[in-house]
Amino acid sequence: MIRKYILMALATLILVTASDPFFGIELSFKPLPKEERTDVTERLWMSTDAFRPYLTDYEDKVSDLFPVTPYYYPNVHFWFLIYTQFESSSVVIHDKSDISIIYKVLDFSSLHEKKLPLNTIYVLQDKISEEKVKDLKKDLEDLAKDPYSNTAEAKNILRTLKQANITLPSGKSERSILFTKLKKNLRTQTGQKNFIRNGIVQSLPYQSFFTRYFTDKKLPKELVAIPFLESSFNPHAHSKVSAVGVWQFMPLIASFFIPKRTNYVDYRSNVGVSSLAAGFLLAENFQIMKSWDLAVTAYNSGTKHLLKTKRELGGDKVDLEAIIKHSDSEHFGFASKNFYSEFLALVHTLAYREELFADLHASDREDVDEELKYFLTKCPIRLPGSLNQKLISDLNYHNHHISKLKGALPRGLILTTKSTLPAAKFLPVSYKDLLKMKPKDWGSILKNQSCSTR
Repeated sequence: MIRKYILMALATLILVTASDPFFGIELSFKPLPKEERTDVTERLWMSTDAFRPYLTDYEDKVSDLFPVTPYYYPNVHFWFLIYTQFESSSVVIHDKSDISIIYKVLDFSSLHEKKLPLNTIYVLQDKISEEKVKDLKKDLEDLAKDPYSNTAEAKNILRTLKQANITLPSGKSERSILFTKLKKNLRTQTGQKNFIRNGIVQSLPYQSFFTRYFTDKKLPKELVAIPFLESSFNPHAHSKVSAVGVWQFMPLIASFFIPKRTNYVDYRSNVGVSSLAAGFLLAENFQIMKSWDLAVTAYNSGTKHLLKTKRELGGDKVDLEAIIKHSDSEHFGFASKNFYSEFLALVHTLAYREELFADLHASDREDVDEELKYFLTKCPIRLPGSLNQKLISDLNYHNHHISKLKGALPRGLILTTKSTLPAAKFLPVSYKDLLKMKPKDWGSILKNQSCSTR
């Protein structure tokens, strides 16, 4: 099955970059092993309600600000499956309008076990998935022509629709219209379970700080689910539209909260600094939108369209559900309409992570529970020779925003660390300032600070 895609895959790989948060560079032109029919296993997925206890928060771990209402439940349930049940070796074929309709799950475990470059695997996985979608489109097209077909393919589709509580029209023409619509609505979604689990482990050194900071800033702690939605908490994430870091800040939005990026420094990649920026942004969103469903959605789509639609529909009492039902796809597409449902799914995933993921306490960091600290360099400084190896190692771990830590660091550079840096050369930023001042304004703290190179 794979053979016919190999040339296309290799050609595509030449164009692949590390712009996708989950798609790093790992190009290779080693001879590919002979493909087998077992490289992909196609199976029907009969979704059950086994995860309702988590989504209804049976242990009351989630704030009442973020309930999974009946309107959101089907979509939240789908994304909960994506985040907790399906690895990235699985591709789900579903309906994009009613994502509770899951036609098939394609299992590429055997393909992932082959000694192929990761990018090659994902390119082949995508191409094979496209072929499966074409096959399903053909089956739906056949049903549109013969709405009462009794073939094996038709029976599988009808069984899937019944499981999703879709009522079929009794009339032939109405059924034909339905199947034609379903044909146009097919979409694929790659599983994210392994990415989310890895992200949880990567987030462990920051959890105590997040809990304290968001609480003291009067923000719901559940907002920490956003960087998992945006990047699976990958500090090295770079998107195709130039969003960077765990919070996936775009350059313009970031410029309102953090110092301007240079060729050597981009604070969007610093987990600690970008998290402060996200706190300020989310607080502003809530002040503008007046509710957390809209404030969270605005993190993805901005406030302009949401405010405009809110006014059109009657003002302050209008919620996200009403806006989703009213909005057209041009201004509020699939990603925007699903952002809050994905957020809710991750809120409940993180709340019950101990039950859903194994061995989450595994970490090579000894300082996981220690507080994250923020410092400003008082003067230009070269770290080698100024700090011991332990401090330099800690700085390297937490400061992804600096491309060359070995070079001279300029005065006023922000550094995050679990260690305490020498006061002669580094000014600690007080916790009070973290809560009240945007990082882009911290330069004023240095005004009366002398520079010592000793």
